Amino acid sequence: MHGGGERWAMALGIGMPFDSRVGSQEPLVISTSADINGSVTTDTIVQNNCSLHVRGNLIGNLTIDPGAEVVVDGSVDGKIVNRGGRLVVNHKGLAAFVTLNGPSENEAGATLRINLTAIASNWVRLAKSTVAECAAVVRCNAYGCGIAPIVKTLVQSGCHTFFVTDLSEARRVRAAAPHSTIYVLHGFYFGTGPAFAEINAQPVINSSAELAAWDVFVSSAGWRGGFGLNVDTGQNKLGLSVEEAIALASRLKSPDHNVTLLMSYWAPSEKPNNPASERQIARFRDLRRLYTGVTASLVNSTGALLNPQCHFDLVRAGSALFGVNPTPRSANPMLPVVELRARIIQVRNGTAEGGITDDEGWSAKRRRLAFVSIGQADGFPPSWPAKNKLHAIVGSHRCPIAGRPSLDMLPIDVTDLPVIQAARIGEMVTLIGSAISIDEVAEATKSTGGEILSGLGSRFHRVYYAT
Repeated sequence: MHGGGERWAMALGIGMPFDSRVGSQEPLVISTSADINGSVTTDTIVQNNCSLHVRGNLIGNLTIDPGAEVVVDGSVDGKIVNRGGRLVVNHKGLAAFVTLNGPSENEAGATLRINLTAIASNWVRLAKSTVAECAAVVRCNAYGCGIAPIVKTLVQSGCHTFFVTDLSEARRVRAAAPHSTIYVLHGFYFGTGPAFAEINAQPVINSSAELAAWDVFVSSAGWRGGFGLNVDTGQNKLGLSVEEAIALASRLKSPDHNVTLLMSYWAPSEKPNNPASERQIARFRDLRRLYTGVTASLVNSTGALLNPQCHFDLVRAGSALFGVNPTPRSANPMLPVVELRARIIQVRNGTAEGGITDDEGWSAKRRRLAFVSIGQADGFPPSWPAKNKLHAIVGSHRCPIAGRPSLDMLPIDVTDLPVIQAARIGEMVTLIGSAISIDEVAEATKSTGGEILSGLGSRFHRVYYAT
């Protein structure tokens, strides 16, 4: 969609989700009933007997004609001229977090929409599945979705504990969550002590060497911040050995031992009663007995849903918060969170004999191709088996992606579109959304949903919204 306010009203009139353009000087004219999932950043005119529901904030001036009805879930910050209509402002808490980020929508090649309400709902879903505390893992910049708005949303929902990759992420969490507990998964090393003390974050100690360095710091600085102990109970990941953890248990005899968390990584087996999995659970249960009074945490989102016996005191919700299915081969209990749409930059008509070929041997005869402005530089998967076709939604039609992406461009086969005008320069196509899940993309690319999300680039126009 492009153009001024009348084009916008026409788009809204056919019931399509729409976000206002950043920096546009023309007002948004509503000439029929419309919903906007996001904030409106321009002046808005709601014409006679029309209705508008803004699921975010209305930042520009608002004019309401006679008989019109306007509902705003967030706040109205501009001048209001009511000529005989009705205005309802709900001031919902999440609407305060509706923000826009990155380049403007008109200037960006792709738009990433992130549903904060869905993230909140997913956390609540996981929190209700356990009597343990439900923490949020927001490592890798909240799986590429952006720490600040995600953490603010989760705090609003009742989350009190966060796990991050490193200190730089811990700083961003602290800015968004002044009173929360923060654990840094990549641990402690010399020179970082003052930063941990400054932001009151806790390292997850992964080795005896790290613990020795930590003890030197707290002894010299006189700071008594806590730390977590990570033990490798069988996943061959980071962590102390079980034997080291057993030896360190005597530390708890000291009143100022400062061990606040005992954790390990456990991935539920696809086979019930798997011996290796059962042994790992038993090891952790035995360790917990030695660490009486210390919060114990073993499972992620999958374990939280599949095995209540492993919840202990705290479960760590990760990629499931962002809509990734935590129960493979079963229906996804999580709500979709992200929608990725990219702009068509060229449409080419060829002959039946024409085709495209890439350097790995892909060759396909296409009569009509649409090239969209997204590629490897944006984190779109660079390769996948030719037999595992990816698709995009053009208009409302599934179209196959016709080849692997280049650095910044992706070809889509639009030959069979029932409405040819759906593929034209400037239109947006959906690559991830309600009709094409993040898990579908991950399966086709032999990846994971978390990897797909974390790779999505910073060149997108980003919309954080509440519904």
